[in-house]
Amino acid sequence: MRFVQEFGYTVKVGKDVAHQKWVAENDEALRAAAPDGSKYLGTYAVVYSSEKGAGFYKVLLELDSYGALDTAAATAKDPNNAWAKLLRDVSQFYDTDMTAPWSNSLLKNVIDATVWDPKN
Repeated sequence: MRFVQEFGYTVKVGKDVAHQKWVAENDEALRAAAPDGSKYLGTYAVVYSSEKGAGFYKVLLELDSYGALDTAAATAKDPNNAWAKLLRDVSQFYDTDMTAPWSNSLLKNVIDATVWDPKN
């Protein structure tokens, strides 16, 4: 199976340049530390979107199974894990105000998805 997990978020006001620098400096470390079953595809700035409240940045991960979600969750809890440390480090830039735009999606490749047509 093939999935893409998307995390949309907003950066605190006045922290966009520092956030960009952090991502640039840690891109390779994020790729290397991604949990088993996951592949870090990158962090993207939203250029345009019809989604008004989905966040201005997106982290994209490729997952090989639903089980990769459990592995990632367990990895993020391990204080000695490189991935968990990177997630804690980048969180300094997140705007955690309850009204700040954000999103979270799990996309399944249509080739792997269960689809059907209704009976006529």
